[in-house]
Amino acid sequence: MMNILQTRLIHWKKQGLHLLFWLLSPMIVTWLVITAGNAIQDDTKIPVGVVLKEDTELAHDLYESIHTTPFIRAYALDEREALHKLEKHELDSVFIIVEGYEEDIRHGNRNELIKAYESDVSLAYTPVSEMVMSYVQQDVGRSKAAYAVKELADTLQYRFEFNWDDLIARSKQIEKEQDLLQTTLTFLGNGFVHIDEGKNLFQPWHIWALAAFLSTLLLFDWVIKENNPAILPRFAFTRMSMKTYFVQNMLIYITLLFAVDLLTVLVFYYVFYEPISFSFIISLLSYRLMISLGAFLLALIIRQTYVFYATAFILTFVSVIASGAIIPLDGLLAKYPWIHYFNPLNAFLQGDFFHIGLGILFVILLLWYGRKEEYDATS
Repeated sequence: MMNILQTRLIHWKKQGLHLLFWLLSPMIVTWLVITAGNAIQDDTKIPVGVVLKEDTELAHDLYESIHTTPFIRAYALDEREALHKLEKHELDSVFIIVEGYEEDIRHGNRNELIKAYESDVSLAYTPVSEMVMSYVQQDVGRSKAAYAVKELADTLQYRFEFNWDDLIARSKQIEKEQDLLQTTLTFLGNGFVHIDEGKNLFQPWHIWALAAFLSTLLLFDWVIKENNPAILPRFAFTRMSMKTYFVQNMLIYITLLFAVDLLTVLVFYYVFYEPISFSFIISLLSYRLMISLGAFLLALIIRQTYVFYATAFILTFVSVIASGAIIPLDGLLAKYPWIHYFNPLNAFLQGDFFHIGLGILFVILLLWYGRKEEYDATS
């Protein structure tokens, strides 16, 4: 094995830039796509002006809720400036949190808590205003719940010191600690799509999986270059068989690639705040083994590099469509769940440890390795 490693290092020394490029390309492509996607996402946010007429905790909480809404870009302005920007069509709409907002919430008053303005070219006023009112209703609901607790205590003659602020704070803490609401969209009766509010327009590991799929295929062109009919007969005069040579080199490549994958895990943890877990590492290893075995066996079948490259890009394009990582296929998958078995990225994207494709590829590798070798020593 050490001799194989030394030989491979000699090859890598001559092809250092090529090797480094394809090793790091999945990480770089992911960063570029996420950065571009977030820039597009930020540019398409709806500009909304928010005017705070009072300096209270509830008023600031409402502004923060509007500000953190994924599709809204909120600006805290004074009333005059906000309306001026609305007239100039720099804002889609303006919402004024009126004076006495917190006092009205405390007393359960739901009328005229917010003033809203729109222009004749406001495109998103209706959904934004409904979103803002949902936040107001949330505040009103918490206040009502606080008084309901007080009434229940009075009914049960339970002695406790009623503090509205403490009950509201406790309510917010419970909402933060527990997943009280899960949003689900329903299409065509039985298809369910879970909406996950992430920080990025695209999921980093989804993009990485597709980029790694292509880069791994292109890295394994060494199999075609070294599977040369003029070279193979020489293995008949060596201690090592051709198949052992190729398998050991494949294991070296897999080890190197997985080491870079672990580096990617750390980079994504610090750059994209992606969590790290032992189960995820196992899933990542399973995915790495599957695409590496697939690339190796494909390179054994195809003898011409340009055909191999074209096939690699075609398979990647098909994977982009079939994986649902870029284009959601939830409705189709709900109708035809068996499609999952033909998707090479599915197990990794779902966080599973094993995909049927890995088992099939491993069996094919064993059958190929166990097959008797024949060489023409005269060639």
